[in-house]
Amino acid sequence: MSEKKHVLMLLSNPFRPDPRVHREAKSLVNAGYEVTILCWDREQRYPTEETIDGIRIKRMGPRCGYGKASDMIRSLPRFWKNLRKEATNMNFDIIHAHDLDTLSPALRISSKRKVPVIYDSHEIYHEMAGENLSGVFLKLLASYERRMVRKPRMMITVNEPIADIFKGFGASDVRVIMNCQPEPQVDAGKVEAIRKTLTPDGKRIVLYIGVLEPNRLLLELAEAHSKSKGDFILAIGGFGSLESGIAEIAKSGNGRVKFIGKVEPASVPTYNAASTVLLAAYDPGLKNNRMGAPNKLFESMASSKPIIVSKGTYAARIVEESGCGLAVGYNADSVLSAALKLLNDSALHAKCSVAGRRAYGEKYNWAVMEKRLLGIYSELLNHSD
Repeated sequence: MSEKKHVLMLLSNPFRPDPRVHREAKSLVNAGYEVTILCWDREQRYPTEETIDGIRIKRMGPRCGYGKASDMIRSLPRFWKNLRKEATNMNFDIIHAHDLDTLSPALRISSKRKVPVIYDSHEIYHEMAGENLSGVFLKLLASYERRMVRKPRMMITVNEPIADIFKGFGASDVRVIMNCQPEPQVDAGKVEAIRKTLTPDGKRIVLYIGVLEPNRLLLELAEAHSKSKGDFILAIGGFGSLESGIAEIAKSGNGRVKFIGKVEPASVPTYNAASTVLLAAYDPGLKNNRMGAPNKLFESMASSKPIIVSKGTYAARIVEESGCGLAVGYNADSVLSAALKLLNDSALHAKCSVAGRRAYGEKYNWAVMEKRLLGIYSELLNHSD
């Protein structure tokens, strides 16, 4: 790249960092772009400015609590105003808007500055919001999303089924950048230290690290395993509304359930390496869960660990096609039985591990996705010159 191009990313979370956003931004920096992320720190608890892996982060308000959709609806216009104000004094060549709640200001900024917009939809937004909204508000949001996705010149999303939905909404050009993982870099000493911490007596570990919210069987699995006779540790890490409930089960149980708490993204591959089986059993009754492919799926492939997912999902289709794990019914008994099956059948465990790593090497790795991303940027910027 003869002259550095500047990328302005817009994000409605505080970039803790957000794994997908981090991967994309880091790839762009490594390719010679300058990247600035303007993001929303709703709790006002992170540095106002910092640099992570060459990515400039600028966080802003307003303060806004979590848990109430009404609070976000009231505060979102102020966040948009802050984004537009901050962008006024910046130089950039392209805007990369993450999710629907940053698309409107991105389009407005783009119109004034005459730069292209990439709209990066991590999920079907109104389906995600449907967990907290209903009735007329949800219908209005769905209608808004259908209108808005038609406006950007280019859109990217996480897989083909969701891309097809957005095309059905009228989006003109939708590309797929999956949430695949870079090659994991782990330290053997740290892996062993995690194993000893979680299970000093050397039991095998079944692991979930991610968002701790309903519709993932987390409380159900913790409760059921705390009373079971399964000879393994169920380790759960992350943050969300279920933290206290999971921690309480782990504290009052018989040692079979371990609550890890928040895990920094950079440490997740080490935890994966310390585990024996990974979990990503999401409720297929929710459309985003049926259509999505969780990060944990690709982490399992990269780390050569079998994974358990829910039947009736796109993730199950990938698991069954690649052979990297088991797809089971969405209930605690089925998931725990599948975990025992993988733990007790060494041949099956090895078969799934090898198949997952093969799928990672051939198709589901970040190097493949990075090439797509850089191609999209080159196409848009060359077209705009």
